[in-house]
Amino acid sequence: MEPSTVAARPEPALGGPAGLLARPIYRRLWLSSILYYAAYWVEIVTAGWVVLAMTHSALAVGLVGFCRMLPMLLLGMVLGAVADRIPRTALLLVAQSVGLLASASLAALFALGLAHLWSICLLTGALGCVWAADFSTRRALIAEVQGSERSARALSLEAMTMQGSKLFAAALAGGVLAAGGARFGYLLVAGLYATGAVAVLRLRRSLPVEVRASGAAIPLVRLVGEGFSVALRIPSLRAVLAVTALMNLLVFPYQQLTAVIAGQILTVGPFWMGLLTGADGIGAIVVAGLLAFRIRLGRAGLAFAAGALSGTSLVVLLGISHVYPLSLGLQIGAGACFGAFSSVQPLLMLRAVEPAMRARALGVLAMAIGCTPFGVLLAGTLSIVMGPSATLAGMGILALAGMSAVHLRNRALLHS
Repeated sequence: MEPSTVAARPEPALGGPAGLLARPIYRRLWLSSILYYAAYWVEIVTAGWVVLAMTHSALAVGLVGFCRMLPMLLLGMVLGAVADRIPRTALLLVAQSVGLLASASLAALFALGLAHLWSICLLTGALGCVWAADFSTRRALIAEVQGSERSARALSLEAMTMQGSKLFAAALAGGVLAAGGARFGYLLVAGLYATGAVAVLRLRRSLPVEVRASGAAIPLVRLVGEGFSVALRIPSLRAVLAVTALMNLLVFPYQQLTAVIAGQILTVGPFWMGLLTGADGIGAIVVAGLLAFRIRLGRAGLAFAAGALSGTSLVVLLGISHVYPLSLGLQIGAGACFGAFSSVQPLLMLRAVEPAMRARALGVLAMAIGCTPFGVLLAGTLSIVMGPSATLAGMGILALAGMSAVHLRNRALLHS
């Protein structure tokens, strides 16, 4: 889709929630985001707790997380190129449909008593393909709907939506698991995907006639190659990709292992596990909301670096903490830091490339995010040897050292 396709009408003044949500098209896109992120977080919480209950193994939990995130690494760039060839809402609808089928299959397997670790891994991998397709497609569509002047605020609202969905979805998942077990957890995921598919269909009908992007006639392999070359040629983007890879390899795996933190470090049940999992959404909502509605962001690179470094420091403390209220507070603080980080991460990529390259640039970013499965496996393996507390703290300290080196070599990023 070309920017002019969805930006033909006069825009209201910038600033405030009304400015972002004034257009019915964007409101429908935002509603579909709420539903998608709710499904995403409910599935993560459900899978983590169920696999831990089945296997009593942090490594098994890590294996499921590996299967969920591996498609980001393997398919992120390809799906970004596909999103530059076909109408974006078509790809979003396919993704929602795959999510519905995979989660409904998991619910049926648990209802029939046929669920095994291999089947959970396989279907979780399908849900990972949904995440890989949605990441670049949705954010590129947001930039087109809102235009370049509002992209910063709109992407901050997207980060706020993602973390806010985590807050209520994680608590909801914990309650559903406590009440009805895995089959009801996955039924909830399926219902959210079904509702999300309806929302995307409504969005499609409300958009002007969609056209293929200018790269529609270019071979897919060439589109992928162009995305790589552009991203790696720009120093600031190389720095963003390096920090993103470190964060997803050494820091964010803690989110996949929240069930282990709750069950083995803090020794609490599924409800409190769900509350802890979603607590970082509180901080993220506040920070991303300020960036979306109140603060005009000037130096996105500085916010990116500060969010990464300070959030990682709080994760180190979370690994050390054995007191639930303290861990809850650290989660909220880490969420605030990661809210700033995730709000500006795609913005830095979008600002540096031409509109026709948006989805492909985000596809390269998706591949950097795709380092997460290796971090999850690493964290799960080290948890067996060192224990989860030492593992999270040690990986966080290593990430701080690596990111500090990247920022020292790319100081221009801090002023971007």
